[in-house]
Amino acid sequence: MSVVVVGGGIAGTAAAIVAALEGEDVVLVDGGTGASTLAPGAIDVVPWERARGQADVSDVARRVLDLLDAFAVPARGARVATMAGIVRPARGVDRAVLDLAAIGDGDVMVPRSDRWDAAALARSWSASSGRRFVELDAVLSRHVDERVLPAADFAARHDDPARLAWLAERLRTALARADALHAAAIVLPPMLGVDRARAAELSALVGIPCGEALTLPGGPSGLRFEAARDRALAGAEVVVARGRVVRVEYDVGEWRVERDEGAVALVASRVVLAAGGVLGGGVAYTPSDAVFASAVPSSARATFVATIAGPVVIGAHGKPLPLPGSLSGVPAEALAWPFSRSRSGSRENGHASASACSPTRTGASRGRRRGSTRRGSSWPIARAPGSRRSRAAREPGAVRS
Repeated sequence: MSVVVVGGGIAGTAAAIVAALEGEDVVLVDGGTGASTLAPGAIDVVPWERARGQADVSDVARRVLDLLDAFAVPARGARVATMAGIVRPARGVDRAVLDLAAIGDGDVMVPRSDRWDAAALARSWSASSGRRFVELDAVLSRHVDERVLPAADFAARHDDPARLAWLAERLRTALARADALHAAAIVLPPMLGVDRARAAELSALVGIPCGEALTLPGGPSGLRFEAARDRALAGAEVVVARGRVVRVEYDVGEWRVERDEGAVALVASRVVLAAGGVLGGGVAYTPSDAVFASAVPSSARATFVATIAGPVVIGAHGKPLPLPGSLSGVPAEALAWPFSRSRSGSRENGHASASACSPTRTGASRGRRRGSTRRGSSWPIARAPGSRRSRAAREPGAVRS
């Protein structure tokens, strides 16, 4: 049986790996940079401000994470220092990021560098964590251009073992000169590799834990994910195709996946849509627009639509998103995680965000007229946690996200 997975982010990668491990012939269509590539390096199940305890990680999810070998998801959770100057909890972290929950008592050293304001960050991290962060006089840049080099390019230079050894020597010298007897770890700017996380190697060379602060979106962490993804897919013998999917159709027992720019269509018995939300390009935000500055829209239209044509319904809280009753449309923040609320009025957890802002679970029955919405045969939709699956969503060959 063949499977086509649409989307090269963490969801699509997980789906492709699991299908391949179950013996399926899998093709993953990667449409380019999405939210997973722009992620700063933390794994959050719910907004971290509301995290209470640690959510369970399924055996299947752990198997995928082990094959990726890019993230650490300890049972106790993690704590990270961010470039915004706060220390916060996370369910898991990129292996290059310093996990403050894993280090012992003592000071965390913050090297002075042209790449950040060490004094301001040390004060802010100390105030938000109860742990002492101390400035450290250390040389991180070896060449003049590195003062302004983008973070990803600077991190890539530390994939070189010789450069990593040079950095370790400078950090050891700085610790000895500062007589940092109570140093428990060193936190660094986002700089520890692009091909792989180099934090463990650097820690072994320096003699104490070393790792990055949580970066801003678009830093080295996303590139490390892409490298880990490509290795994991190759190891699982998943074929990777490039391009954007524009249409998915079901006909005579098979799915046809059409790509842009005249690429050959793919045919499969099952299709997984993991094309992402608005940021990833799988969902478009399309509110009703005013014709002129002083004119109201002539008609209402759906606030969110799938960018892939086919039997796809956008839904939230176990039902389709209705056509807005107002010409102004539905406020985006009323549907997007973490602001969405369930029908009971409580805020949904992180899983509901996929229901609100991603291509949803869809399916097609043989002989059904495409687009039919008559009672009892409507297209299945994404569901919030705890809601019942529709009958059509359990049909063989259903597209799932």
